[in-house]
Amino acid sequence: MTLEQTALARLLQDRREAAGYSRARLGKIVGISAGTIEGWELGRVGRPPFHEVMRIASFLRIPLEDIQGVVFADSGTVPDPDEHPGTPERKKAGRKKRLGAVPLLEAAFRLFGWESESDAAEALGATPAQVRAWRRGSERMDIAQYMALTTAVNVALVDAVKSGKARNVGLAAAAEALGVRSGT
Repeated sequence: MTLEQTALARLLQDRREAAGYSRARLGKIVGISAGTIEGWELGRVGRPPFHEVMRIASFLRIPLEDIQGVVFADSGTVPDPDEHPGTPERKKAGRKKRLGAVPLLEAAFRLFGWESESDAAEALGATPAQVRAWRRGSERMDIAQYMALTTAVNVALVDAVKSGKARNVGLAAAAEALGVRSGT
């Protein structure tokens, strides 16, 4: 089997030797085995891992331009991007993406036993139309409304758990709507 030394391998070996390091000593310093370095230098490995080559190159103070030059000598030049301009991808026309319903709101409906958007609206200080839009996912809750909802649900859950009535208040159904286990 004939091994062919690449331009990169030749550069690494020449610079290592010029700096006065054996493979073993360099390997110990940079944390790469001497056998691995030998494999690169002799051509057993045609394309050594870039990050490890850069560690050695940095230690031996080999300029990036020199590394780039030998890599291109080994693998060919890179085409000029001006000769091959990219084109931005267009988004496909289609229906507008829905925002998605608010899972916590659905959990609150179960937890509090709200029967209509009017019940929820009254509890949350909103209009029935807003609650309907939140449930359909066509409108997002603002942060203050979401925090009010979160607080109301948390207070109710704590009260239910403390009183031992967690099963009676629909905690399992509320948790299911949120995609979590209730633990009851």
